Amino acid sequence: MKTLQILLTLAALLVAAYAADTPTANPPKPKTSTAKPAKPKPELPKTGINLPRPAGGWINAEIAGIRLVVKFFDKEKKPVPPDVERGFARFNYAVKSDRKAVLGREGNTLATPATVRPPHNFQVILSLFAGEGTQPTESYTFRYP
Repeated sequence: MKTLQILLTLAALLVAAYAADTPTANPPKPKTSTAKPAKPKPELPKTGINLPRPAGGWINAEIAGIRLVVKFFDKEKKPVPPDVERGFARFNYAVKSDRKAVLGREGNTLATPATVRPPHNFQVILSLFAGEGTQPTESYTFRYP
């Protein structure tokens, strides 16, 4: 009788030990994020002056070093190549004589080859031309900065 009790106890211990060592059918999975990180929403540059375009989209006019650089953006604020061929800028200083500069294409921007002399505190009259015509397709007037 004692032998039977010992054997039953030993069998119960073996079953318990075996059950503890075997994995369950569906082990709990660690929680992981399956959602992809959201793409950052495109933003206009924080530097320069951002102006809305009449046909939709934006332009950004900025003095980069000693030159005026105009960048173009679509309605979703993503950079796009300019849809104009050239531009003309007039800088009205408060105490100096006015300066004028032509803007030509440089990659995906329009930029002045001429030096924009400091102080960079003036009114800008910016005209953009789509073709060889003499009438601008777009015109902007703004204070910089």
